[in-house]
Amino acid sequence: MSKRLSYLFTVLAILGILAIAYAFTGPANTIFKQFKLLESVFSTINRDYVDPVDYRKLIKGAIDGITSTLDPHTVFMIPKHLSDLQTETKGKFGGLGIQIGMRNKWLTVIAPMEGTPAFQKGIKAGDQIVKIEGESTWGITTDQAVLKLRGEPGTDVTITIAREGEPEPFDVTITRDIIVINPVPFYGVTESNIGYIRLSGFSELATTQLKEGLQELRSKKTKGIILDIRGNSGGLLQQAIAVSNLFLQENSLVVYTQGKSEFETRQFYTENNGIYQHGPLIVLVNVGSASASEIVAGAIQDHDRGLVLGTTTFGKGLVQSVRRLPQGTALKITTAKYYIPSGRCIQREDYLKNPKSAIITSTEAVDLDTLDPWNWLIKSKSPDTDSTEVNEKPVFYTESGRIVYGGGGITPDIHFENSIIKRIEAALERKALFFDFVVKYTAKHKKLFNSPEFEITDDIIIDFREFLKEKKFTYKSRAEELAETLDSIAVLDSFTESTMLAYNEFCEQIEHEKEQEFNRSIPYIKRGIKREIVRNLFGEKELYRQIVLKTDPAVLKAVEILLDNEEYNESFLVNEKK
Repeated sequence: MSKRLSYLFTVLAILGILAIAYAFTGPANTIFKQFKLLESVFSTINRDYVDPVDYRKLIKGAIDGITSTLDPHTVFMIPKHLSDLQTETKGKFGGLGIQIGMRNKWLTVIAPMEGTPAFQKGIKAGDQIVKIEGESTWGITTDQAVLKLRGEPGTDVTITIAREGEPEPFDVTITRDIIVINPVPFYGVTESNIGYIRLSGFSELATTQLKEGLQELRSKKTKGIILDIRGNSGGLLQQAIAVSNLFLQENSLVVYTQGKSEFETRQFYTENNGIYQHGPLIVLVNVGSASASEIVAGAIQDHDRGLVLGTTTFGKGLVQSVRRLPQGTALKITTAKYYIPSGRCIQREDYLKNPKSAIITSTEAVDLDTLDPWNWLIKSKSPDTDSTEVNEKPVFYTESGRIVYGGGGITPDIHFENSIIKRIEAALERKALFFDFVVKYTAKHKKLFNSPEFEITDDIIIDFREFLKEKKFTYKSRAEELAETLDSIAVLDSFTESTMLAYNEFCEQIEHEKEQEFNRSIPYIKRGIKREIVRNLFGEKELYRQIVLKTDPAVLKAVEILLDNEEYNESFLVNEKK
């Protein structure tokens, strides 16, 4: 028997065993029959399908189809995905210490990590890695590159670098080492003596590093602390509890979970008094703050320990457990939901409205033993997109009685949103033109920047304009989109000569306005150029000192509130709906 057939029949046998097992433990009429149906589909395809079938993709597709009817976080993991997950939670791997990305279809160093082998070998932001061990990287993906660059500590890898200002590419041999992903990349003090600490993840090192940062900031007798967890997508539950413990009193409820099994229904409390359980505190959040970040922000908010500032968080409150499967695979499966002290569930439940969902939201009128397996095909409807019904967020209360809102995610105490960037600004960021310009500019003018405390001059802006011309930079303004619509209408409706004259004048005015849009965006452009120069020449920590602490709108707003005791304290007053 071929390996292919052997594998397929093994899978079918496993499905058969599962079907028998479920026949004795679950609704026999439905589960057993559906497993038999699945087995019949596999057998029929294997026997009768006209073209050769890759059985691995067939099985993977079936498994992905099953998990896609559940929630977004229940997924089947191949060995590489499982390895990546372990790297994220451990916060360590064997590698070089560089952040990489694709720029102009070449593998490019975004930034070397300070103190790592790549940093010590002089690798710079903007360096193009054109070869790895003599093989071209043209067309390679970042995932493929990571597999080639990572490896056992102590082993060597040779990369070929093309650098702006260097006539020819050159080889650099780097010895891999243990690379530690720093969950606290920066902490420092603003000019007005407000402490700022950035927490970017919840790996095993999160609490230790955050504690060190808080102790250092407290020693400087700061007037308050800003904890920045924007864009922090979460990590380990135990780290979320330990991080919350740094700010709360002993025996404070941080989070509880509810699931099917007794083990998945648990409560988690702080074990001791936190090192910063008193003193002004603001937590910065945004839509990228998820999971463990939401537990920390929610616990601080529900215990009235600090204020949450920003936009409503992501709403990821489903607990996943990793179940090992054969051949190095695993199933990351949702086993419970997170609830924070006020009783709010963090999870947004929009996934339950998915018309393909297999989740039964209410079993009161459902007899699982007599379900018609095809009834859902007839009765199910797509969500009513025309519905004007607005569901108010459910109301909950903090420890002192302040109103907070459920419905998924953490609603901030102080809503603050950065201004929407203009089309030209978005296009410059999307095409990485600040980065590309700075790589070229600093190669020729490095001596102009002896200190990170510099200003972007008008001459640099002139050079940037010329750079954009060389790159043939274009973007489409909102007014241009409107003009294109009018143009098509003019053709279809045969506008009169006088109307066309007015339309052409309008188009000319739009071109003039587009030129002015660059001038209106000069403050943003200066900030973008300075950001990349500081990152390129002075490193990540100076990037935080010079850009984040001095110009980030949310940070500046938090500083303003922390310096105003009256405004800060008023936010904790118990009142009606805000």
